Amino acid sequence: MRDQDILAAARETFLVEAADLLSELESSLLSLAEEPDPDAVNAAFRAAHTIKGSAGLFGLDAVVSFTHDVEAMLEQLRSGQSPVTDATVTLLLECRDQIERLLASQPDTEQHQETLSESERLQRLLRRARQGTDLTDLEAEEAMTVIMT
Repeated sequence: MRDQDILAAARETFLVEAADLLSELESSLLSLAEEPDPDAVNAAFRAAHTIKGSAGLFGLDAVVSFTHDVEAMLEQLRSGQSPVTDATVTLLLECRDQIERLLASQPDTEQHQETLSESERLQRLLRRARQGTDLTDLEAEEAMTVIMT
C-alpha cells in the first residue's frame, strides 16, 4: 500500500470519527440548553478538542483555527468565567454546524471562500462573547454590518 493510500484511508477514518464527535458536540450543547451541566460542558470541550487535534494532523488549518476559538469559548464555560446562556449555546450550535461545513468544504472553490467568510464572522462573535459582550448586542451589531455592506 502506498503512502498516499494510507493517508487517504486515515483521512476517511478521521472524517467518520469527526461526524461522531460532531454528534456528541451537538448532543452535549442541546443538553446544556436544557440545564447547565459541567459534564455536558466537558463532553462538548473534549469533542471540539479532539476534532481540532485530529484536523491538525491532516493539515486542515481552517478547521483547526476555527475550532480553537470554539474550544476557547467552551473552556471559559468550563472554568466558570462565562455563564451558560441560551445565546451562548445557540452560537456554539452554529459553530458546530460551521465545523461540519469546514470539514466538507473543498479548497479552491467559491463555496470554500464563503465558508471561510462565515468562519471569520463566527470567530468575531466568539471572541467578543469571551470578552463578556452580550450576544444579543452582537447579533444586532452583526445585522447592522450586513445591512451596511
